[in-house]
Amino acid sequence: MRRLAAVAALWALAAGCGGAQDGQVKLDTRPLEQPKAFDILNAALAERDYAVDADFKVELTTQARFAADLHATGQKFAIEYLVEQDRIEIGFIPPPAAGSRLHVLQATAVTAEADKPGETLYVFFLDDRSYEYQFNPTSENRADITLAEVQSRLKRDVVDFLTWYETTQGRAP
Repeated sequence: MRRLAAVAALWALAAGCGGAQDGQVKLDTRPLEQPKAFDILNAALAERDYAVDADFKVELTTQARFAADLHATGQKFAIEYLVEQDRIEIGFIPPPAAGSRLHVLQATAVTAEADKPGETLYVFFLDDRSYEYQFNPTSENRADITLAEVQSRLKRDVVDFLTWYETTQGRAP
């Protein structure tokens, strides 16, 4: 009887500690940091010969106003790499069009003169939560999503947007 109680106690202890593990250590993820994202975005724009200026003020159809991270000088588009602080400050951002892989919204450029309407342009939104990677892989645990993979995906996404813009809107001289 004593032996049965000891076996039962061992089973209870094993059940309480979570049992056997599959050998995988959970790897933490983090989004691609904004400065690194800006480097990638600026490089992709430079490869296509776009000059860039920062903090270009726009207004969405929701009346949310903000300074877009990057604006192609002389063009009718801006790029916003959303981080948590941006999501708080901007508030509701309409979702992308149904079936669209690119999150592009029309906006209006905010002018210094309140009575002068701004030009219509496009804002390309990139959400940092879509560019998360595993930053602490070990030799025993290969990262499922590496920094190189998300950097490559970010570049591909901005190139896809530029291709869409140039094809549908035409590049200004």
